[in-house]
Amino acid sequence: MLYLPGPTFNLWFFAFVALVPVVIVAVNGSATWKRPVYLAFFAFYLVSLQGLRHAHPLMIFPVLAMAAYLAVYPLVFIGMLRNVASHATGKRYLAIIAAVLWVGGEWVRNYFATGISVLMLGHSLAGMSHPTLIQIADCFGTYGVSFMIVIVNVAIADLVMWRSSESGNESNAWKFSVPLALLVLLATHGYGVSAINVPTVPSETRFLLIGRDEQTEYQQDLQREMAIFSAYTMQTITAVNEADAPIDVIVWPESMLSGGRPWYIAEENMVVPDDFSNSADSPSVTSAELREMITQTQADFVSRNQDLLGAISADKSTRAPSIIGGCGIVKYGERAMQFSGVIDVGPDGRVRNTYAKNHLVMFGEYIPLIKSIPILKNFVPPGLGLDAGHEPAIFEIGETRVMPNLCIETAVERIAVDQMRTIWRRDPDSIPDVIVTLTNDAWFDHTAVVEHHLRCAQMVAIGCRRPILSSANGGPTAWIDSSGRLIDKLPLDSVGEITAQPQIDDRLSLYVRYGSLPAMLMAFTWGWGLVSWRRAAKKTVPIIP
Repeated sequence: MLYLPGPTFNLWFFAFVALVPVVIVAVNGSATWKRPVYLAFFAFYLVSLQGLRHAHPLMIFPVLAMAAYLAVYPLVFIGMLRNVASHATGKRYLAIIAAVLWVGGEWVRNYFATGISVLMLGHSLAGMSHPTLIQIADCFGTYGVSFMIVIVNVAIADLVMWRSSESGNESNAWKFSVPLALLVLLATHGYGVSAINVPTVPSETRFLLIGRDEQTEYQQDLQREMAIFSAYTMQTITAVNEADAPIDVIVWPESMLSGGRPWYIAEENMVVPDDFSNSADSPSVTSAELREMITQTQADFVSRNQDLLGAISADKSTRAPSIIGGCGIVKYGERAMQFSGVIDVGPDGRVRNTYAKNHLVMFGEYIPLIKSIPILKNFVPPGLGLDAGHEPAIFEIGETRVMPNLCIETAVERIAVDQMRTIWRRDPDSIPDVIVTLTNDAWFDHTAVVEHHLRCAQMVAIGCRRPILSSANGGPTAWIDSSGRLIDKLPLDSVGEITAQPQIDDRLSLYVRYGSLPAMLMAFTWGWGLVSWRRAAKKTVPIIP
């Protein structure tokens, strides 16, 4: 039943009964509940995320590990709930306690081991055509939607257990949980109606989102990268010249603007890396020579941009557009660092700003601590030794302020929210108008993983109250408004483009202001509940000599 609200079937209403069996097992289940419950949830996560295996043959092992890890949380949830339900007071207020424990567990998994937000319970309602019940995400994030769903599930479970008891009076918990669930549903819906109807202002900036379905490989040669760059170039030229109005900015997906040429940066404190030296005492390249080489590569990069923009605007009387595109970034400072990044190219072809991806994909872009192990660091394959950026960025496109995100960052909900908060605290007048996310989901071969990624982006749009424009290769090229609604979307396996002139929403959400503070407090309760459950379990297990 948890699978049915997902993108495969989109039967979102099943979310309100999917946990009913879980609650019944917690209250009335037999002593042998652990293995079947764990296997059921392991199967759910494995089937839902199996598309990750397409990225690389060895990815099957991380997928199995991820499913095994995520299935622990429902197991722990039931264990804690059984402990609570063993007390009369706990059984009576089970609805609130269950919601607190479930959300507390979601908060933990959103932070532990770098965090993952995909397949949170609240995402099961992202497919609603009239998404009034998910608008509370601007107050509490997806956690708030999960909280509401759990309360409704417990209320229905209480009714089922009450109706199925022999006397009909075994438990009166439903007298508390059912009115609570109705109140929460009505309040959530009422808030959602008012939140969706808040007026917005049309942006003056027209975005052209380019989407393709180019097959990618873990290690691509230069010829293949150039072929992909050429395909995007030809499509963009055609799209801009066929547009019914001038385009202000073109958006290319993750990595597609590199074309075999990363953007090199030389910092003031640049040190020549050991790779450029014959020995410690005899450098083959001096600092001045390396700086000159970087200056030349930058000039070549700008020249290529100018050729591209010249071809795009050749048949237009208007000025050339800007480009926001995914591109590798190599920075030489005290040490050489390479980033997966986004660059902002102005109409003159010059790079105006850059963004270095803040949240890397574990095992896909880095392996924890491997660079600190002298024997192993030399065996890191290209692309697996990336560095992480630490700051958000703002791209000024005319009068529109754009915050870039990259790849998995919209699938880890806190990233965009924390970046918005950082920008707001530094300068409230510079808060972004639009979030542009670039991704390459061709790795996942059109599986449900791509749609789960899109649902994460929908919830981020609500949480930040900003429209999200997603440009993807083999993935969700989509225009999402600040209420999480899909305004336009390309099929996953298609070649096409979306022209978007998003509505500007000037609300500063509570979620951006205060973050996930309520969920964090619930996480402390989750930790206390886990300790209490394990202590209770030890008391009931006999010691066998």
